[in-house]
Amino acid sequence: MKKRTVILIALILLLPLIALTWTMVRLAKNEQMLVRQRFSDVLEGRLEDVNSSIVSFYESLEPDLNRITSIDDFDIQALRKVNQSEPRLFQLFVLDQGGELLYPNPAQSEGPLSGSERKFLIEAARMFTGQDLEDAVASSESTVAISRGETKFKQLGYNETDSGKGSNWFVWYWERGLNLIYWQRRPSGKIVGCALNRSRLIADLIANLPDTDLTTTKEQSSKRSRGFDSRIRLVNAAGATVYQWGRFEPAETAAPVCEIPVAEPLASWRLQCFVPDNQLVASSNSSWLGLAGMLAAVSLVIAVAGYLLVREYARDMRSAEQQVSFVNQVSHELKTPLTNIRMYAELLERDFDQMETKVDGDLQGRLDVILSESQRLSRLIGNVLTFARHQRHTLSLRPVNAVPARVVEQIVDRFRPALEEKGIAIEIDNQGEQELSIDTDILEQIVGNLISNVEKYAAKGGWVSIKSRVAENRLSVDVRDVGPGIEPSKRELVFEPFRRACNDVSSAAGTGIGLSIARELARLHGGDLVLKESDQGCCFQATLKSKEL
Repeated sequence: MKKRTVILIALILLLPLIALTWTMVRLAKNEQMLVRQRFSDVLEGRLEDVNSSIVSFYESLEPDLNRITSIDDFDIQALRKVNQSEPRLFQLFVLDQGGELLYPNPAQSEGPLSGSERKFLIEAARMFTGQDLEDAVASSESTVAISRGETKFKQLGYNETDSGKGSNWFVWYWERGLNLIYWQRRPSGKIVGCALNRSRLIADLIANLPDTDLTTTKEQSSKRSRGFDSRIRLVNAAGATVYQWGRFEPAETAAPVCEIPVAEPLASWRLQCFVPDNQLVASSNSSWLGLAGMLAAVSLVIAVAGYLLVREYARDMRSAEQQVSFVNQVSHELKTPLTNIRMYAELLERDFDQMETKVDGDLQGRLDVILSESQRLSRLIGNVLTFARHQRHTLSLRPVNAVPARVVEQIVDRFRPALEEKGIAIEIDNQGEQELSIDTDILEQIVGNLISNVEKYAAKGGWVSIKSRVAENRLSVDVRDVGPGIEPSKRELVFEPFRRACNDVSSAAGTGIGLSIARELARLHGGDLVLKESDQGCCFQATLKSKEL
């Protein structure tokens, strides 16, 4: 089987499989993305459940904080007593309607600041004044303007738009990170706020979150949290882990599958969920398994189809080879008796010429027909055998020293009776008197095929010209006629095997391999056969290069 044929069959079989594979891979990837998105949605649902528990936790704190900040008697000692009795408080503070800090205040007349009051003022200094107050509160005798009016209270989250609010959360930051303040506006217009104990607040929050083992989660956990090997983290604004739980231990560089922001007042914190990679892969394995199964089935079908195609093609090729072999064998078998027929016909013609009594014209005509048809049959068999040798790549040259002009004249003399019978005038212009090393059989077959075409297709023109010349060890033979010619679109097609200028059944008979054989023989001899431009009819030019003996 030829290499080009194998490549063509492989493309016919593989291209649909490649296209189908690409399409199915795209579909599988889309399905995988959809599965991963659904899986991510489930995990986000778990995080939302945790977030809801955090919201519930802070909502549960608000009634107690409202009670603690519901103070209208702003006696310093009473405020200190409330502050000491509530372990969740870091420090109470009071602002007047103008936003000035009333308590704790270094200028107060109730004696020096307590330790918690002093610490609160140091930590909250920039929130209230925009500057470090550590030096200012170092001495109880120092009097400092703690407040700078309404603009300072705006840092606490209060402005003109907050006037309708009775209470709210406020987030402030110090060295340890996020801290929370809960404030309430009293009927007198004063603001009572409490800064919460950060450590106690985080501990209470963690106590409200699920335990480390997912199988023992608390009631706030959704049922969908069960059965997953995962890790959920609560991270602060700096990205540090505040608390985490779950059986899975992710790598330090692992990215979360999904994350959501925590609800107010911890909006700068985030909840992250990590799951093992194999759990994500397992969730989308079904699509890939389906793809693999379908591809295997399609590949099997294509393989079977390819096998049947190759088998049928091989069978047809064997049949064609047998037919060609049969034709070659028949041609070889016909060649010997045909040679004998031609030989005896030529001998008989010679005997007629030597007879004293003139032979009847009908007998001579019949003999001429025998000679002409036997010559035509010899050319046909020669073309078939040459074409077969060319297909098998067994064509070879057998050059001899010869004068091309004389060889061309001999070829024309063989065609002369048939051409004259059809009324075709012959014009010969041979200038190839120089001796060359050429294969005379190849020259005879090329020129014979060209003149035979004139006999079959251009007889109505009534004229043929054969010119030969030798230059620079190269023979050139032109065969020109004034017949119907060949359309420009078919000038190259006529040199292809089994292609004819006209396939009409009423046209002259032929195999369609004469010009193809003539060109291949000319190229084998170092030359070429071309169809030259002409105003009328056809002009074929054959060139042959002299070969070294």
